[in-house]
Parts: sequence; C-alpha cells; structure tokens
Amino acid sequence: MNFGEVLQTKRKSMGLTQEDLADKLFVSSETISNWETNKTTPDIDNVIRISQLFDISLNNLLLEGSNMVENIKKKAEINNLKKYSYCTVITDLVFLFIILSSHYGAELPISILIATCIGIGVNIAVMFYFLNRIKILEDKTKKQQRKEIFITIILCILAFVVTMLVSWFKH
Repeated sequence: MNFGEVLQTKRKSMGLTQEDLADKLFVSSETISNWETNKTTPDIDNVIRISQLFDISLNNLLLEGSNMVENIKKKAEINNLKKYSYCTVITDLVFLFIILSSHYGAELPISILIATCIGIGVNIAVMFYFLNRIKILEDKTKKQQRKEIFITIILCILAFVVTMLVSWFKH
C-alpha cells in the first residue's frame, strides 16, 4: 500500500472526511485529496502529525509510502536550489546597480567594470543551471520553464530601467 492509500484507509476507518482531516492538519481539503491520490506528498511536519493522529509509527508510514522519503528529499533539494537561484538574481541586480549608478560605468576603472560584467555572466549561467536542475526535479514542462525565465528576464529589465532612472535623476 502506498502513502495515499494508507492515509485514505486510516481516515475512513476513523470516520473522518477529507475536510475533517484537513482541519486537524491545518491544510486544505484539496491538499488531502492530492495526498490520497499521490499527486503530492506532505512535508515532514505533516507526516509527523499524521503519524500521531492515526497512531502509526513514522517507520511504517514512510515505508508503506515508499516514494515518500524520496519526495521529501526532492522537495528539500528544490528549496535549496531556489534559495541559491534567488541569490544569483540578487547578486546580478547588485552588479547592475553598481554599473548603472556610476553613470553607465564611466566612473569605474575598466578592470572593475570587466570583473563586474564577468560576474554578471557567471551568475546568469549559474542561475540557468539551478533553474534547469529545478525543472528536472519538479518534472516541469517547457512552457512552465519558459514562463519562469520570462518573469526573470522581465524583473532584470525592470531593475535595469529603475537603476537607469535613479542614475539619470541623480545627475
């Protein structure tokens, strides 16, 4: 029996509806439905709550839902990769601000300008690596990935324009 089947069986044996269980776990009934159909898996905190609520050992709960441990590890890795990709975006924005705030790099020594541009390029490459890794782990479609890249590019352009405006009004 997988995790979803165990959850559904235990829920029904206690006479709980999905809504009742959702209230006890502080999640939506849609979330319970997704867990029972194995579309998603709960985080470790909810696994512990489920274990306590149904008086099932964590060992049994995790072993019976054999994909559970793998999914929890996958979610943790995705969260770490997202944090790292946000750091690359923030660093790129700082680099852009440095270049543009000095009136398009005119006041910067050429070596600093080159190093900053190289840093931006490396960060962009690293960001795309993280996004690709996330795509693989989340089994995202190309359409979803394009949407995320489009949003990232729009944010970079917006940051560029804001920095240009700040620089322009400064002089």
